[in-house]
Amino acid sequence: MPFKSPKLIYGLPQDAYPQESVNAFTADLTCELSLKRRPVGVKLFFDKAEYDAVEVPEVRSALPYCVMVKQASEGKGCRSRLEQHKCDGGTTALGLEKSTERIESGTEYFSYHLYATPAAARRHRSHIHSLHRELPLTYGLLVQPLASFVTAPDIIILIVDAYQAMRLVQGYSYETGLKPQIDLGAMQGMCSECTAYPYLSGSMNVSVLCPSTRVLCGWEHCEMAIGIPFEQYRRIVSGVVSTSGTCQ
Repeated sequence: MPFKSPKLIYGLPQDAYPQESVNAFTADLTCELSLKRRPVGVKLFFDKAEYDAVEVPEVRSALPYCVMVKQASEGKGCRSRLEQHKCDGGTTALGLEKSTERIESGTEYFSYHLYATPAAARRHRSHIHSLHRELPLTYGLLVQPLASFVTAPDIIILIVDAYQAMRLVQGYSYETGLKPQIDLGAMQGMCSECTAYPYLSGSMNVSVLCPSTRVLCGWEHCEMAIGIPFEQYRRIVSGVVSTSGTCQ
């Protein structure tokens, strides 16, 4: 850590959350891509007092994280802590609790009959981006429509189809010419690929989702998801608007 002194200032204070501006960008994106679902914001809390200060009700009964995201895409937000989550894929990916030997060995993944051998299952698990491997553990989450946020979320999740995903990738590359570093494995689609990975990497990610969230949420076959670090959101939306007219 840098040396800290009251006489030494390293940077300027953070600006207030530009809610009006973010909501305007969201309206532009929704119109440009004809999004059927609301963009969702996700914020992680590591401090109990900060979490308790949020004036959004906690979820009433335990739910999988991806169901919370789906509900937010339909307009219903919530706060949640570990005991209010119903899927250990989500709780480990989001850093709400530590993992187990059964999960990390690949035994749990192998039990889904999605991998030919226990070794293949373990290799896949080892490449799942998960906040449980980082300190500190997450105390709680806020998942709600992006338009409802009054402070900056950490991640924005968009439920899209293939054409809309293409447009968002174009928007990502518009200014820099750089490709997003996609992490995709059809496992833990919402919690790891659309939340933990963008949070850790700082890169937009595209996910075709996974069997669990498709069963739990009943997503349409054409629906997929994109996770975007909040810091990149307005730049990506500007890129999408600037590439309007492609493939029409």
